[in-house]
Amino acid sequence: MQSTIRHIEDFVSKAGDLAETKAELWKLRTVAKVSATISSLFSVIAIAVLTCVAMIIISFGIAYWIGSEIGNVSYGFFIVGGFYAFAGLLVYLFRKQWIKKPVSNLVINKIL
Repeated sequence: MQSTIRHIEDFVSKAGDLAETKAELWKLRTVAKVSATISSLFSVIAIAVLTCVAMIIISFGIAYWIGSEIGNVSYGFFIVGGFYAFAGLLVYLFRKQWIKKPVSNLVINKIL
């Protein structure tokens, strides 16, 4: 009788240890996935910022060049501004297809 009780106590103790280990493993996996997702998002944000800065500088150059060719520098800036307004309208109209779905899929893939 005494050995049966001891076996049950050992079983319960090992089951408790297993539950604690599984909970700790789940926490570590969650932390790893969250940190991978956040680091991926930060790298995408850094690349986007650098691309925006480069596009601004290139846009000034193109606007000045178009304006010099036309004979009035301000017209070049209006043309480039109109191009970006049109591009912004397209991005707004197709934002779900071009931005929302890919970003959602990226985050879901990183988490899962």
